[in-house]
Amino acid sequence: HEHNFQLHNLSTMRSVINPAYRAARTAAARTRCPSSSSSFLPTSSAAASRVASNNSNNSVVDFRRFKSSLPLPEDDHEITESSTSEPRLDNNTAPDISDFTSDPLKAGTPSPWAVFDAWGAGEGIIDPLSDDEEAMLSPEMVRIPIDDEDDGANLPNESDILAVYDKLLKRKSSVHFGYPYNLMYNHEELYEFMKYSINNLGDPFITSNYGVHSRQFECSVIDFFAKLWKMESDSYWGYVTTCGTEGNLHGILLARECHPDGILYSSRETHYSIFKAARYYRMDAKAIPTLPMGEIDYDALAAEISKNKDRPVIINVNIGTTVKGAVDNLDRILRILKTLDIPRERYHIHCDGALFAMMMPFVDWAPEVSFRKPIDSIAVSGHKMLGCPMPCGIALTRKEHVEKVEQKIEYL
Repeated sequence: HEHNFQLHNLSTMRSVINPAYRAARTAAARTRCPSSSSSFLPTSSAAASRVASNNSNNSVVDFRRFKSSLPLPEDDHEITESSTSEPRLDNNTAPDISDFTSDPLKAGTPSPWAVFDAWGAGEGIIDPLSDDEEAMLSPEMVRIPIDDEDDGANLPNESDILAVYDKLLKRKSSVHFGYPYNLMYNHEELYEFMKYSINNLGDPFITSNYGVHSRQFECSVIDFFAKLWKMESDSYWGYVTTCGTEGNLHGILLARECHPDGILYSSRETHYSIFKAARYYRMDAKAIPTLPMGEIDYDALAAEISKNKDRPVIINVNIGTTVKGAVDNLDRILRILKTLDIPRERYHIHCDGALFAMMMPFVDWAPEVSFRKPIDSIAVSGHKMLGCPMPCGIALTRKEHVEKVEQKIEYL
């Protein structure tokens, strides 16, 4: 709640700052001066006015230094009237946008969570395993015998191994730090169903030949999220996935099928699965710089789309980035598309909501992310806010997109 209250305050601040900011930038562009005279981005309208006043004394502010994550070009020596006389959408960003179409390097954000910090954990911390217990979980001890000669006689009893493993999991869970998972759950009432081979083959909305299923529950889950994100009855399709990554792979696949020659735009701080999808589906993809808080750099996005207006636009909107929890401003992205005269049939928006998409509808002052706006799909992880200990996620999309890829499989 506090995080989204801060987002609300930031939005209010922007509405105050932007007019003065634009006035200061215009004044700066009209004044010839070495770029070494730089200042910080104003934090109030009064500060912006002071900057504008200073510009009349032959000082200039290069706002590009604080606008995005891109470095300044090396030839950044002067800002002149001639250099800014021609209107540009990307005044604040350098023209080099990373292209991950053929880049073999791994895209996305590395995980910073490989840490241990039990500060404040209190008496609930479970003691570490002893050396003997650690040895019972070594690769040699847990190996599986594969022939008569290797009968596993020297291996520990399986029950003893599992008991030590249970102790290890209790230890790791007692100092669980960093990963945004909900650990407050108790699924004991579901243990009884582990003795059945339940399988929801194929489309959850179509009856299968396989009788041991839980379709009625899967459909109720999809209906819940469709209502949560304000979809009209009979206008949506979805299924329970294994994770947020699978939902992203499905959403980007639908985007590619709807726009085979489209370009995928997503921020540098996007989860790696988005750029993995682009490689899987051989899509052109652009990694857009980010603002300091982790949101996509909207000016850089507008500039890049403007340079490729001959091709459809596919945008991944982050509803909570992996490291900073940044939420891209969907309304601002939609305004960019409108400003650039991109018609609805020429763009496709997928929302990676693995972290926050489920939480935001319940948070006061949170920006609305729903299908009342022209978005096409959402993916959510079942591990974070829901705390599901098994592979779980949600993929939801508009029904007309799924019709482009559906096939009838006889044996199902």
